[in-house]
Amino acid sequence: MEKPLTERELYGKYISILLRLRRNDMGYTQAELEEKAGLARTTISNIERGKRTPESYTLSKIAIALGISLDRLNEEVWENVKKHKDNKSSALKHQYSDLFYRGD
Repeated sequence: MEKPLTERELYGKYISILLRLRRNDMGYTQAELEEKAGLARTTISNIERGKRTPESYTLSKIAIALGISLDRLNEEVWENVKKHKDNKSSALKHQYSDLFYRGD
């Protein structure tokens, strides 16, 4: 049986999903978003693949580049973490589970 994800791990998973969805909605490649946000190459890829959970400074730069407030982004992430933990719904996880494994 698989060990349940910690709250921190859930946050990382959902932030990676939501950032990728938002980036795709905006029509940006990972490289374009990195440039727009002033981030180092591979930063977005590492976040979206779950290799790295962004610190608040990095997350703030990404949110600004995507045209969403940091508060709203975090609100969306925590809503999904709570739903997942409450086991009421993990629809986002199931609907976008392929995003955990796909590249750009």
